[in-house]
Amino acid sequence: MDFLTAPRSWSRYLALGDSLTAGRGDVGPDGHPVGWARRLAGLLTDRTGVDCALTNLAVDGAAIGQVTASQLPHLGDVGPELVSVTVGMNDIRSPEFSPGDFAAVFGRLLDALAQTGATLLTCTLPDIANVVRLPPEHVAIAHRRLAQASDIIREQAAVRGAVCVDTWAMKDVAARPDLFTADRLHPNASGHRMLAAAFADLLLPAQSAA
Repeated sequence: MDFLTAPRSWSRYLALGDSLTAGRGDVGPDGHPVGWARRLAGLLTDRTGVDCALTNLAVDGAAIGQVTASQLPHLGDVGPELVSVTVGMNDIRSPEFSPGDFAAVFGRLLDALAQTGATLLTCTLPDIANVVRLPPEHVAIAHRRLAQASDIIREQAAVRGAVCVDTWAMKDVAARPDLFTADRLHPNASGHRMLAAAFADLLLPAQSAA
């Protein structure tokens, strides 16, 4: 569903994806991950006055094949009004990564999510090629694959009217150590808060400007 015509509150939120959505790097007082998806649900609840109940099926290390095979089948169990999917970082790390294959599967995944009529959320992959620890000969490869996957995510989200947080447009974010864990790959609590706020501001622009 195009977010411009979507309802302005969401009571059922389903989150799919990898370690980013699973909340790695953002540990709560109880020792369990919090993550941007739970933080977004809280922001939406606060801003709309409607309880946004989160079902988070994301799994650390998931690539797009696992999201499609193991997480997507639970879509009907939730009947979501809001759905997010973050994927791609584990795919580009594979020696067999194919932009064409990734685009085809990502497109089918978004189509399946769009059929629910829910508001769709996704985000591009941050350009971390120059900040993570990589052999020098792998930096250019990582940068190219991050760009390829992000172009696919950005373009396919636009075709389907999905809300897409474009991390490439968030200047210098990847270079800020205060937003990441020591591995410089996973956001810390501050990074998760920033991503949640970015999504909330896109979903509810009038409230964010107030």
